[in-house]
Amino acid sequence: MKGAKYQLLKFAKTILSVGTIMVFAGHVARAQTSAQKKSLTPQITLLVFSGSDWCLPCIRFERAVLQDSAFIAFGDDHLTIVKADFPQHKKLSEEEVRHNEELAEKYNPQGYFPHVLLLDAQGKVLRKIITNKVDAKKVISQIAPFVPSLNLEEFSASLLLMGSSFQITLVAQKGEGASYLAEAINEIQGIESWLSSWQEGSITTRLNNEAAKHPVKVPVEYYQLVKRCLELSKLTQGAFDISFNGLSNLYEFDQKEHELPASSLISRNLAHVGYEKIILHDNYRISFSDSLVRIGFGAIGKGYAAEHVKKLMEGYGVPGGVVNASGDLTTWGTQASGEGWKVGVPEPGNKENIILWLPIEGKAIATSGDYEKYFTYQGQRYSHIINPKTGLPVVGASSVSIISGSAELSDALATAVSVLGIEVGLNLIDQIDGVECVFIDNKRKLHVSKGLQTYAY
Repeated sequence: MKGAKYQLLKFAKTILSVGTIMVFAGHVARAQTSAQKKSLTPQITLLVFSGSDWCLPCIRFERAVLQDSAFIAFGDDHLTIVKADFPQHKKLSEEEVRHNEELAEKYNPQGYFPHVLLLDAQGKVLRKIITNKVDAKKVISQIAPFVPSLNLEEFSASLLLMGSSFQITLVAQKGEGASYLAEAINEIQGIESWLSSWQEGSITTRLNNEAAKHPVKVPVEYYQLVKRCLELSKLTQGAFDISFNGLSNLYEFDQKEHELPASSLISRNLAHVGYEKIILHDNYRISFSDSLVRIGFGAIGKGYAAEHVKKLMEGYGVPGGVVNASGDLTTWGTQASGEGWKVGVPEPGNKENIILWLPIEGKAIATSGDYEKYFTYQGQRYSHIINPKTGLPVVGASSVSIISGSAELSDALATAVSVLGIEVGLNLIDQIDGVECVFIDNKRKLHVSKGLQTYAY
């Protein structure tokens, strides 16, 4: 990587002194001469521990991030970048080895590779940089909140979209937040015009009207979403199913008392439910094998929209944000203060009582439950989530929260686990890498997936 402030320890003598990283004057002079932008050394340091000739993740991070032109420019303006290399074949001098080992003793005693830390001027660790499956923009977004000259602020908007309350918070420089918020809102409105099952001109409405007659060609992204939905249906053995929409008109989830529909009516509607009735053809065409199949994206659409906005904002270089679609929430980067995002899982029906806090930086969480949309009958509360196998609303799941790397996935699995119940649902989650679950039953008892305790507090 070029740039006066980037250096391997083998070329720049770095001293550890009373918790402070100090760089010899020669480096400072070169930085001033090269950049002609600063009279002082940058106040933050990126410390990179790597095994340059044997560690494949280290090599990928080097190529994808440190050698990226955008990251080089960002580093030239805002960072001192120091590498502590531990090669297996390349020869280092005794002095180089000693400097690297001193750094490792202080900052990487466990010997992780790659291990990347952001340090302040006193050598204090500001944060650990996520290095797995990242590009230059994602790494910059992790660093940006700690760069005072960027003047980052948080910009927020709350509004009704897709029939739900959306709260969007973006971390951006002064003068940029409003335009990014407008882009985010416009993106969600566009998604709604695709996915809505009640808007006349939507793709979903067209499928519901025509797909039983002939295959309907749809946009690639829509086709891929339906394909992922069918894969999730198979994974959950039908507990998640976008063809359930024909059942939703049987119920009113208005928090009032209602009788259950007649079993014969449920059975008639249930006969037209089943993800197997949705057929994918080549050339991005979709058809239905049943003339009364009706699809809807209520169990995945908000998560899909939230995740789509996240990717759009990351593409624009927005360093951090949260998109919260009525409990289907995704995050990236950090807050403007540099602190990570956290979300509280509340007691169902009592948002003020937080049962546990979850750090979700770079993750997503979606919650489904029976505490907002429901009806009651003979003392039993029935959730708005309908079991696609029985046609009946779910009972017993007061709140199900799924944490994963994608709001779309979390949204769908929150519905599926609500349908499957505690034992089967948690068993499913325990078999999926990178996914965790908090299940609160109707007696307010807390159940969690096996891996959750590793980062819940």
